[in-house]
Amino acid sequence: MSSENPGVFRWYFKTIRKQYKQAKIIQQIKKENPTVTIEDDVVIISPQNLILGKNVVIQKGTILHCGGKSWSNYRGKISIGDNCQIGPYCILYGAGEIEIQRSAGIAMGVRVLSQEGDMARGWKEGRDFSTSAIPLRFSKVVLEEGTWIGANAIILPGVTIGRGGGVSPGAVVHKDVPPFKFAVAMPTRVMQAAPPEREEEKS
Repeated sequence: MSSENPGVFRWYFKTIRKQYKQAKIIQQIKKENPTVTIEDDVVIISPQNLILGKNVVIQKGTILHCGGKSWSNYRGKISIGDNCQIGPYCILYGAGEIEIQRSAGIAMGVRVLSQEGDMARGWKEGRDFSTSAIPLRFSKVVLEEGTWIGANAIILPGVTIGRGGGVSPGAVVHKDVPPFKFAVAMPTRVMQAAPPEREEEKS
């Protein structure tokens, strides 16, 4: 039991240190942006690459990864305009840049990705994916003014959602949505269940 304690304590203090660091980051952002609301458990990575407008709301458990790491050549940015709301437990990966214009809304659990694994390039380069990292493709995502993204939707790299446009819950968006148009996910079909076999049919 005693041999396990050092590992437990290391994990505990490492966790506390991370939480303290994030709390300092959030505190500094709030100080610089007094009209912004950031709820509990929000994680912001590379805050130097985050630009916030006025009256922005970022709800509980959301992760904003603004790039700025060696694997993205230190590129990346997330900019969020005035009066935008980001729902709880969203993930925004901004290494390829994400621009959210004013009055846009993002519902719970949405994922916005501005980078992805470029399998085609990897195959062309003859990479062995079992031993080497998949190359990344970076492409800017834009949510124009007044857009609305439904719960659990996924926006893929390079996509622009036009002004006043929207995305239905659960949709996976891989191409642009024109202004004032709505991207709809494949609806669930309700099918008739097969009737149970009757006793006389069995005999």
